[in-house]
Amino acid sequence: MTSIPRSLTAFASWLPLHPAAGEGIHSDMTVRYQVGRYCDFLGTQLSLSADPLADTDARDRAVYAYRAYLELFNTAATPVSAILGSLDRFYVFLGLGPVREAAQR
Repeated sequence: MTSIPRSLTAFASWLPLHPAAGEGIHSDMTVRYQVGRYCDFLGTQLSLSADPLADTDARDRAVYAYRAYLELFNTAATPVSAILGSLDRFYVFLGLGPVREAAQR
């Protein structure tokens, strides 16, 4: 299993060096915060049978579960979309590419 804390630390170092077009000055902190929350969520999932930081199918299942978790707390659609965009950045950094569209619905 890939180390979640090491991946998050490496991502936090990578993020300021790879800004997305149109991002504001605080966007790195927002992306880092949202990815950190997702990583905390992954850490609570004891039933992970595959590594969501190294396997594309496990990635999509984990993001789908996280989206359902957010919706459980009535998170509005716009923030959920922004959070999923942050997770795409994380997965691009990890080399898995963005989450498949089906997992985002």
